[in-house]
Amino acid sequence: MTETTVAATTTAAVDPVQTRAEDPAWFRYVLGQYPTGVTLITAKHPDGTALGMVVGTFSSVSLDPPMVAFMPDVRSSTWPKIREAGSFCANILTSAQQDVCRAFARKEEHRFSASKWSDTVSGGLRLDGAAAWVDCTIEDVHRAGDHDIVIGRVTSLGVGDADGLPLLFLRGGYGSFSIPSIESLNNFLPRQVRAVDAARPDIESLTTDLDLECLVSVAVEDTVVVVSAAGVAASPHGAPSRVGISFQLAAPLAPLHVAWAGPEAERRWLGQTRSILGSVAEDAALAELATVRRLRYSVSTGTEAAAEFERTVHVTSDSAAPDLSGVLPSLLARAGSGPADLDQPAEVTSLHAPVFGPDGQVALSLTLNGFSGRDSSERLQECLDRLLLAAQRITEKLGGSAPVN
Repeated sequence: MTETTVAATTTAAVDPVQTRAEDPAWFRYVLGQYPTGVTLITAKHPDGTALGMVVGTFSSVSLDPPMVAFMPDVRSSTWPKIREAGSFCANILTSAQQDVCRAFARKEEHRFSASKWSDTVSGGLRLDGAAAWVDCTIEDVHRAGDHDIVIGRVTSLGVGDADGLPLLFLRGGYGSFSIPSIESLNNFLPRQVRAVDAARPDIESLTTDLDLECLVSVAVEDTVVVVSAAGVAASPHGAPSRVGISFQLAAPLAPLHVAWAGPEAERRWLGQTRSILGSVAEDAALAELATVRRLRYSVSTGTEAAAEFERTVHVTSDSAAPDLSGVLPSLLARAGSGPADLDQPAEVTSLHAPVFGPDGQVALSLTLNGFSGRDSSERLQECLDRLLLAAQRITEKLGGSAPVN
C-alpha cells in the first residue's frame, strides 16, 4: 500500500501535459472513459413547435420527491426553447435507435417525422420504442460553468415495449451493452458474494446454450432476493431483468430454500402465508417440501399464475414488500394438486435447482425461465439435466455437498 502511494505522488511519474484540467480536449478524453447513456430530451414549445436534443447527462436525482436532471450546454439553441415550454420528456434510447440519435444531433429536417411519437401528460413527446421514458416539469435550473443543471420533477414514467438494451456513449463513439450476467450487491453477506461469483460462469454457459434466462436467488431473513441473472434477453415477455427484486419467503414460494432448513424454517414459511392470507393449507405445502427433498429440484407450472406473480414482484423496492395476497391462493391450489409433471410441457413456466454450501444448506437457488409453452418433454428434460449439472458444479466449487435425505 505504501509503495502504491509513493508511486502515485512522485513528481517524475506525472506528465504535466496530460494532467491539465484546463485543457478541454484532455478533459473530454479522460471523462470519455466513463460510459453514459444516451437520452433524447423532447418538448413542445408554447407555439406548438416540436423540440428535441440529445444529451449524455441524464440522471436520477431524488426518490422523494421523484426528480431527475440533465445538463444542456448553455450555447444550445434548443435548450432555451425547452425551458420556455416548462416541461420535457426524457427518452432513453436503445442501441437500435442510433439513427434517431444521429438525426437529432445533426438537426435533420425530418427528424420528428421519421419516428413514431405519443403525447405525454405534460404535453410533451414520447418516442415509441425507447428503452424508457420519464415525463417531467422543470423544477429548477442552476448555472454550472458552460452548462445548466436542469432539475425535473417527474410526473409520469415507464419502460418501452422494445426489448433492446440502452444505447451507450463511450470513448467518443456509440455502442451497446453486452451482458453475459449481472448481479446486485444489495443485502449480500460475504459468503453469498462468493457463492454468486462462483455461479456466474455456469449460469452464463447455461443461458448461451439453452437460450433461456437463469436467475440466482438467495434467502435473507425470510426474504428471497434475486441477486444475479444471465440471459436477460430471454426474459419472459420481454420483461426487464429481475435482479434486485425481493419477496417474502411464504408457502408455497421458493420451497428449495426451506426443504432442508429444518422445522423452524418450515414454521416461518407457513407462518408468513398465514399472516398474508389468514390461513394456509399446511398439508399441501408440506407435501411440496417432501417432493422437493425427494426430487432435489422443483418445477413451476401455470402460465396465468406465473404472469400474475411477475406483475406483483417485477418492480424492485427499497421498502415495502410486494403484496402477495392476490397470487398465493392460486399457487397454493396448484401445490395441492400434486407434484408438477414434465410430461405436461405447456404448463411448465420455470425449473429450479438448489446449490448447497459446506453446511449442507441451500446457499443459492437457480431458476431457468423463458419456456414458450410449446417446448417438448424432451426439451424440458434436457434443460433440467443441464440445470442440475450446473447446480452440482457450483456446489462443488463452494465445497458443499447435498444432504442425505
